[in-house]
Amino acid sequence: MDIAERGYRQGGFAGLSFRDIAAALDMKSASVHYHFPHKEDLGKAVVERYTENLLDSLGAPDAASDSVKNRLARLVGAYRAAYAEGESSCLCAVLGSVSPQLPPAVQEAVNNYFTRLMTWTETALAEAMPSTNLNAAHIISALQGAMILSVAMSDARYLDEVAEDLAKKSGV
Repeated sequence: MDIAERGYRQGGFAGLSFRDIAAALDMKSASVHYHFPHKEDLGKAVVERYTENLLDSLGAPDAASDSVKNRLARLVGAYRAAYAEGESSCLCAVLGSVSPQLPPAVQEAVNNYFTRLMTWTETALAEAMPSTNLNAAHIISALQGAMILSVAMSDARYLDEVAEDLAKKSGV
């Protein structure tokens, strides 16, 4: 699944085959098909794992002992970490941009990723949002767009600038 995730992040869903995965593992593609009968099964599993890993890394969005500043820092840190991993975009930014061309189960998993991330963001930053013009969609869109721009320009500065701007606007 690590190989599939990297492949999807670098070349999109259509840019990776079971043969590519098998070659990277030095095995036959039938072995990959044994675990994932269809490419849609693999794609769904990879997106679901990515979603769980991200949300686990973000932690509870509403822990009383945690501050809005720390929550925003973890969210930004997740985007910085995704960028640092081979200067590539978030898996779901890549797949979300071609969602209409994805198999239904993968579309649903990508939609679930964004739904859950938006819910986490709304909850985590609820204290700061009423006094700003920010909402979860704005925050996620800004981070996703900045990541794509950073990848395209090979310059993390764009992601850093948006992160700083979000921190200022949220008052943290």
